[in-house]
Amino acid sequence: MLKRLSLLTLAFTFFSAGAAPQKKPAEQNDRIVLEQILTQTYQPSQVGKQLMGIGGETDIRRAGTIVVIQRPGLFGSLLHTEPASSAIDGVQYKLFRGHQDYEVPAGERYYVTAIAVGSDTVLVALISARGISTQAGTGRMWTTLSFKFPASVLATADKETVFREFDQWFMPEGHATSSAFSAPPAAPAITASPAATPQPIAATRPAAPRDSTLAPGMTREQILQVMGTPERDIHFDPREWMIYPGFVAVLKDNKLESFETSGAGGAKVAVQSDPAGAEIYLDENLVGSTPSILVVAPGKHAFRLHAAGRADWSRQVNVLAGSDITLTAILDKN
Repeated sequence: MLKRLSLLTLAFTFFSAGAAPQKKPAEQNDRIVLEQILTQTYQPSQVGKQLMGIGGETDIRRAGTIVVIQRPGLFGSLLHTEPASSAIDGVQYKLFRGHQDYEVPAGERYYVTAIAVGSDTVLVALISARGISTQAGTGRMWTTLSFKFPASVLATADKETVFREFDQWFMPEGHATSSAFSAPPAAPAITASPAATPQPIAATRPAAPRDSTLAPGMTREQILQVMGTPERDIHFDPREWMIYPGFVAVLKDNKLESFETSGAGGAKVAVQSDPAGAEIYLDENLVGSTPSILVVAPGKHAFRLHAAGRADWSRQVNVLAGSDITLTAILDKN
């Protein structure tokens, strides 16, 4: 983990070279706010070994946002110390560092692992959601993108411009389309005050829906217009759970059925296996690898674990709000 952070810092320093040595406090504050907005929208996953050195370098310890690559031109590296790093300026791209072990196609799924905002660049670190076989070996792919922006965009926390640039290259799973680059639902309206001290982004978003904001029968699109992109979005037909800080909106057949504001909407599900490193599928969506702790919306869910050379393990679980669940799987050899 320290090596990855050091590499991200190195790349951050490299792309910030040439900037003015000192920044106005208001500009610094707005960049911090922008970084908080991006981190809230694209929640980074925790990757690497657990305490006592258990696990591997590419284990997903806590699953965050999965994004779908929208256009070709990127590369992946098997080495986390030398990720395939590309400079992005609009639709122009250039690989400037790292291995080209894998040419990333449109539609490939990645976890976001880190986001950093500099004076004129935004760095996004990614790791592939699956192990990929190449001539250089098999494993998850490490990719880093450095987006170039006018300094004024980042100094004023112009999130809409940043989102539009991101959308050309990747979009959150569920909103992505690898054949058309349509914009995702609008992000929550957050105004950055130049003189104010930045607050945690969760504090700027509504803690719970107001009666005049959400109403039963609203469509998913209407909820997105009001509340912005949820932290998690889980489907189990015909229901959907849109998880926001402090509440969960429950939809049936794409219409708001109810919402919970108790703060205990999500449940923690610890998933482990013998052997470790199995892929975890929640309702047939890849969400990480064992061992992991997931935050899951209430309701009935299908869990499936898959590992090469082993029989799949499946369970149907009725998840109760606020509960803690542990799933342990013994994966038999085929």
